[in-house]
Amino acid sequence: MGDFVKGNIKLIVAAGAAAIVGAVLLAFFLTQGKALFRTEPVLKQTKISLEKKALQSREPQTEEFCREALTDKTQKTAYDTLKTVAYYDESERFSIEGADKNDFQIALTAFLSDHPEVFWLDPASGYSYYEGDGSLGVELNYTAEGETLSNDKAALEAAVEKAALGAPDNASDYEVELYLNDYLSENCEYDAQADNKHSAYGALTAGRAVCDGYAHAFQLLCKRLGIACTVVEGNSEFNSDAEDGHMWNCVRLGEDWYHVDVTWNDSTHAISGAEHYFYLNLTTEEISRDHIISGDFSKRAENKGNFFNVFVPECTADALNYMKLNFAAIESFDDDEQLIATLIAAANEKKSFCAYRVPESADFAAVNEKVVNQYVGEWVYVANRFAGNQIKITENTKVASYEGKRVIALQLQYQ
Repeated sequence: MGDFVKGNIKLIVAAGAAAIVGAVLLAFFLTQGKALFRTEPVLKQTKISLEKKALQSREPQTEEFCREALTDKTQKTAYDTLKTVAYYDESERFSIEGADKNDFQIALTAFLSDHPEVFWLDPASGYSYYEGDGSLGVELNYTAEGETLSNDKAALEAAVEKAALGAPDNASDYEVELYLNDYLSENCEYDAQADNKHSAYGALTAGRAVCDGYAHAFQLLCKRLGIACTVVEGNSEFNSDAEDGHMWNCVRLGEDWYHVDVTWNDSTHAISGAEHYFYLNLTTEEISRDHIISGDFSKRAENKGNFFNVFVPECTADALNYMKLNFAAIESFDDDEQLIATLIAAANEKKSFCAYRVPESADFAAVNEKVVNQYVGEWVYVANRFAGNQIKITENTKVASYEGKRVIALQLQYQ
């Protein structure tokens, strides 16, 4: 699972973007227009009604959602056995009464989906087994054992602790989640050739992983900081026939669940910083536009036993969708106060980008053309008037338009 590079997001980068922004600015300076008489736009911010918590008071989240989803007693017994034997520093043979290979495979998937800290089980072979009279004998296949494994466990714990200590203090779960998304983007690189690429260990200690490594690392960090999180197995519209599949997360913020794909947020071919948040807190409907969620374990035969989920929450809330919270909607060019206020706020924080959403009801191409050829110059001019004294957005700013995501982003450059 995970040897997958995201397909290109369809986008339009304004040809000679810097020249276009510069030309629009020049034309605007010659006319100056109404901007000379504008008062400072005031940003309206959506209040997030999540409790803020001190970092030191955050207790690890220990819910086992996949175990709770199991209904078969034998599968639960196998899961509970794993909670003991999987933590030994050396693999030992054990048996489970009344279980067969199918029961154990479901229990093992459920266990690993709940426990991303268990990185030493070989994802390729998993375990060896023999079926006896009414029981299943099992020996787990480890990637390392003994002192080496003990040292690797300590290294992962140190990496997790380092990441956790950098989380914001007195922050909401949403703010911590945003930090973790950024942390993985900055400290991990997609690498299909890396050792331990499928695990949280590879992602957090070596900084190299593929999708399931990213997903397990994100889950582990969320759980350490008290945020409920699980993994989702599936595929995508870009590689629906691939054998390796894809993996991402669901995270619970407040009472609601959201889909998060940190791998796709860490695009190595990103044109603008906006791309790092396209897959942060989506509904099931939204993620399903380019992701395919595998069926549950009762439908393994339909999936040829390759990919299945034990627990996937239904995600219907959009209150904490990053783009809806942070990308101002281009509802009207006449009433552009929030569009410019968003740009001023981005400039004051020296952000690398400022992004806008184009509503479904609007003609994306027409809106994009107006932004690039007419309005971006005015917005930059007004933003420079009201941003901090030492801040000036330059004509080297680029425009990237993501038709599939209905997003227009300014990749900001400063003097």
